[in-house]
Amino acid sequence: MAVGFASFEIARTGMYVNERGLFVTGHNISNVNTPGYVRQQAMITSGPYHNQNSQYQMGLGADIQQIRQIRHMFLDNIYRAESTTLGYWESRAKTYNDVQAILAEPMGSGLQDVMNQFWDSWQELSKEPDSLTARAVVRQRAEAFVYHVNHMGNQLNKLQDDLNSEIRVRIDEVNNITRQIAQLNVEILKVEVSKDTANDFRDTRNTLVDRLSKLLNVEVNEMQDSQLDITIGGYFLVSKGKSTNLYPAESQAGGLYYVPKIEGTDIEVPVKNGIIKGLMESRGEVLGATGSVENGTPDTKADIVFAIDVSSASDEYLENVKASIESYVEGVKRMGLDYNYRLIIYGGENISHINHGKDIDGLLNEVNNIAEAVVAGTSFGDVVDIMENIDHLREGTNKYTLVFTGEGGSSTISLEQGQDYMERLNSIGINTSIVKDGTHFDSVTVEAWDVIGSGTGGKLHNIEVEDFQNIMTTIYRNINDDINGKISIVPDSLNILPHLKKKLNALINILVREINYIHTSGKTLGNPPLDGQDFFVPINPKYPLEMGNIKLNDNLTNLNNIVASYSGDSGDNSIAIKIANLRQVTLIKDFKGILSTDGYYQAIILGVGSGGSEAERISENQRKLVLSADSHRQSIMGVSMDEEMSNMLKFKFAYNASARAINVVDEMIETIVTRMGIVGR
Repeated sequence: MAVGFASFEIARTGMYVNERGLFVTGHNISNVNTPGYVRQQAMITSGPYHNQNSQYQMGLGADIQQIRQIRHMFLDNIYRAESTTLGYWESRAKTYNDVQAILAEPMGSGLQDVMNQFWDSWQELSKEPDSLTARAVVRQRAEAFVYHVNHMGNQLNKLQDDLNSEIRVRIDEVNNITRQIAQLNVEILKVEVSKDTANDFRDTRNTLVDRLSKLLNVEVNEMQDSQLDITIGGYFLVSKGKSTNLYPAESQAGGLYYVPKIEGTDIEVPVKNGIIKGLMESRGEVLGATGSVENGTPDTKADIVFAIDVSSASDEYLENVKASIESYVEGVKRMGLDYNYRLIIYGGENISHINHGKDIDGLLNEVNNIAEAVVAGTSFGDVVDIMENIDHLREGTNKYTLVFTGEGGSSTISLEQGQDYMERLNSIGINTSIVKDGTHFDSVTVEAWDVIGSGTGGKLHNIEVEDFQNIMTTIYRNINDDINGKISIVPDSLNILPHLKKKLNALINILVREINYIHTSGKTLGNPPLDGQDFFVPINPKYPLEMGNIKLNDNLTNLNNIVASYSGDSGDNSIAIKIANLRQVTLIKDFKGILSTDGYYQAIILGVGSGGSEAERISENQRKLVLSADSHRQSIMGVSMDEEMSNMLKFKFAYNASARAINVVDEMIETIVTRMGIVGR
């Protein structure tokens, strides 16, 4: 009888496990379109065995071992790694699309179209140099140029600010995700510590990890207790049931742009990939403060030191030096450089060094009081000593020294000394040019001075060959060209907007300063004609001419002040022609050589187009990799309706068979109870 009733249990377990199998199948089918859902499977195993008189074992049915998820961690890791890279390139591609919309090139009305109209207006003025109507057109086109340049700069700045704000939003999203993952860690542990499975909690957690992986290059490790530890660069974002928040903070003191840092510390998280890294590089991993050179402001600062040897100097020579410095200072001013001046007088018993800064009058007064040394003593070596210890040179500025040796007896140096001085000046980054009279020095000294000049990026000028005026013009033009080259030759960078702003600001700054230089060399149309003034001026004089900081000189409201001639004569069009022809003049250095303004701008547009095309192409390729990886894992973890329908039928027939088995056993027992033992009565 006991064996008979045990048969009920066997059939009952069959009904139970197949009923649970139908539950799992129904759960899979109902979640076929649920994002992140992983199909589940009822793992059916045989039940316990009964030892029958120690002779054999009798099975007692079936049991559910577990309801497991069908998931492949290796494919998950591949998907997340590719998704991280996709997020990075999608961020860059979107930024390039925004930049192209701002520049509106080449099909829209961009800067090229505005510049062409500006050049054309000067060309028309050259045809009628005394025409006020033509001058009015020049002013109108110049105002359009200024408006477009400033608007373009403001749009790029706004795009940077928007990207900066988006970084803050993404950091908050990371914190929200890590907080949810930590909570799910606790919930999953509570469920699975009792040997149950928390499959739906796991689905939610894995979906969050997928999203987190697109935002940041995180490392995910599942512990033996089923909880996840998530780290980035060695720092925990999630550890068991605890999450550590990130917070947006300035990368440097006084900066404007956010970087993610670990809450409670000043430690910047080393983000290497993902959406946030793409946003940071698009915005620029720079300080972001106004006037920041690394964020695009052109560095036109020039700290210039005059070193004058007064030993054995004749009155005629000193007068030439004084006139040369005055001419040099005027030339630098006309070039629009942000200058600081320092004067060193050596060759006498004592050495004099004074920082004049921007006080040109003070400098020229000091120069005009220079006299020949009564007693010789100090040498150029003392000048180098001072240069190495100057604390008035501005940080990050372009440094230049102009040495007047002339007839100075203290300026006789050996080749070894020249090599030493050159190396010391190079170590502090000072470009040195020398003006000398070769008749006063032997060949060794001349060669030593040449080593200093050529070795530091400067030049040795001989008064025997050139006059003072030509030498001064050459030197300040060389300084201008050197600074222009430094701001226009922009190395490739992953920082999209700062790199673009550097190039655009270099174009605008060099072009505008060159126009000003030409414009100030002519005369106005008035009677009597006056010296020309700067055509463009900065809105804020504290910063150089750049996008967002340019306006027309207010004095140009008087159209007579727009200069078309060198002489001021009504028929003289020399200045107008020279400015009109600037579009073809090779002004701007690039890695490809010296380009015209149009050529340099076209190279900028080509770079933006190339960068955008590359980002879009890589994004598309990466998207295909992500879809492929997701397709592979979905083939394992995704719900197949055909398979589920097959399982449904399988469990249904097995359930029915178990129910039929109970009926059969019931009939057998009924036979035993009601019919056995009645035969023969």
